[in-house]
Amino acid sequence: MTLRESPPSNADGCTAGKALSALVQLLASVEAFEFRRWGDLGLTISQLRVLKLLRERPASCGQVAEHLGITASTASALIERIVRRGLVERGIRAGDRRVTDLRLSARGRQLLDEIDPSKRGAITASIDDLAPDDRERLAELLDRLAAGVQAREGQAAR
Repeated sequence: MTLRESPPSNADGCTAGKALSALVQLLASVEAFEFRRWGDLGLTISQLRVLKLLRERPASCGQVAEHLGITASTASALIERIVRRGLVERGIRAGDRRVTDLRLSARGRQLLDEIDPSKRGAITASIDDLAPDDRERLAELLDRLAAGVQAREGQAAR
């Protein structure tokens, strides 16, 4: 076992605990910031998830329900609200006129562009406040952390 592979000492565990605490605090701040932004736009999380799904590809009401893990009737009511706001449009599926596809409207696309992660003022400004080397190191560490979490999730799913 190399030094890197050995179990963490109490000091390392304390450092890991501090890092985890800081990460949880950061995520809570970002989540609160996002909730305020979505609320200011009059969007629920479910509505935002539908818009993000439709940005990727058109979908039927059933596909939206499956994506969100809700019933078709709940999805239908949710979709109706965002259609009335002009964020989503209904259209007939090419090749199968029995299926109605939902598409993101120009207004819906514009709204998503406005709340794009790259435009998160406070977060971006805080990152910009870091020295260039610190930003690079932060990006590298976050990438490694994300890769480690994803790898462990993949192992747990097996």
